[in-house]
Amino acid sequence: MSIRATPAFRGLRLVLTLAALICAAAPATTTAQSPVEPPAVLITGTSSGIGLRMTEVLSQNGFFVYAGARKPEDLARLDAMENVRSVRLDVTIPGEIDAAVEFVRSEGRGLYGLINNAGIAVMNPLIEAPEEEMDFIIDVNLLGPYRVTSAFADLLIESEGRVMNVSSIAGILTGPYSGAYSMTKHGVEAYTDALAAELEQFGVKVAAVEPGNYKSKIVASMVRRMQATGYSAEGSRYPSMLDLISGPLDRSQYDDPEDVALAALDFLTSESPKRRYMVVPNAFEAEITIRQGLTEVAQLNEGHEYSFTRDELVEMLDRALGAAPPATSAATGSASDVDIHGAAASGDVAALKALIAAGSDLNAREASGGSSPLITAATFGQTEAATALIDAGADLDQQNNDGSTALLTAAFFCRTEIVEALLDAGADRSIANNAGSTPMDVVTVPFEALEPTYDFVGSVLEPYGLELDYDRIRETRPVIAEMLR
Repeated sequence: MSIRATPAFRGLRLVLTLAALICAAAPATTTAQSPVEPPAVLITGTSSGIGLRMTEVLSQNGFFVYAGARKPEDLARLDAMENVRSVRLDVTIPGEIDAAVEFVRSEGRGLYGLINNAGIAVMNPLIEAPEEEMDFIIDVNLLGPYRVTSAFADLLIESEGRVMNVSSIAGILTGPYSGAYSMTKHGVEAYTDALAAELEQFGVKVAAVEPGNYKSKIVASMVRRMQATGYSAEGSRYPSMLDLISGPLDRSQYDDPEDVALAALDFLTSESPKRRYMVVPNAFEAEITIRQGLTEVAQLNEGHEYSFTRDELVEMLDRALGAAPPATSAATGSASDVDIHGAAASGDVAALKALIAAGSDLNAREASGGSSPLITAATFGQTEAATALIDAGADLDQQNNDGSTALLTAAFFCRTEIVEALLDAGADRSIANNAGSTPMDVVTVPFEALEPTYDFVGSVLEPYGLELDYDRIRETRPVIAEMLR
């Protein structure tokens, strides 16, 4: 189940806010009472992105937040927030962690919650990744939560508190060049389960939150580190990692991570918190993640002495679903709704035409790469969907984040009928992408030069239903080139 800003979450926030206002407005009684301190939560990595949004939401909804950060300007900004106190905390430095424990103890509030959010990303093919880079990401993303949780364990056990580890849908998924990052997030998933089993006897509850794509500075920070260390693809078997990064470095094309913060609020306040909170901004990311989990089950069950039948697997799934809380109607409805990009990708022409008739934006940019519905249809080779969008007046020359148009995309994937329809409708064949390539370029450059790009795109989009037939592409490229002359 994916979580958005559902009525349940927003209602929870409203209840907490109203409770605080009512308490503040209540007349004083004749009996003096000691003020009740709000429960305290420590969050690591709060200078931006998910950590900052969690700090804002929790501090405004009944919690006192110890906000971990490293830079003086970030610490000062956090200290200016109500119900927030900054803590200098680098999760790779044991001395700073120990000092943070002593500081929180000295404050006298105790510690009810810990959210291990600090994390980094790296991007490299695994067989070429420098060992120091692998050490660094493991040190931050996996050993960081281990160090901080171990250090604060006594305080958390004293309060019978809660620990949330910020994982990712990359803790279930992976792909080319993101192996190091997903290795650490797969590790966080295992750490969460083991920690939950070990702390259960002390009344401490543990969960993981698995965000999808949200606005953050994790990519910008990664690019800065790559540039500072002199990254170069010279001599590599693979394309430049920097060339594969599309879209704004601040990930401003994605939604604000408020829903992730609301998941943390639910975990800290629910009487029956979940073990996992998958929080994604769209149905695509939910589907690809769940499908990967099911694919691994099928692979584990394949061809051995103790394989289960389909009926036995379905029975296991039913039991697992029965043990989980039911999905809320809001979340279920959102995940199942077909938007214009989903209809274009799947070739559901009836749904697409209904969306067009209802006034859907023909040129809506999808969050991940900024593609229009027409570019999406071209990517997945959905000729009827592309024709419906062209006939409805979609912008033929709209570009996505890497500068590709529908014509360049259709040429790249060798979608002959879509190329023909676009040319007949007047698409501009001279528009180049950010790398300077025109539609003609992508079908005349030697196939071997593009094969790594096909491999990368195919591996990323295969779970969405993209199938690449290299023999067909090789045979069709000269045909497309002739159409573009």
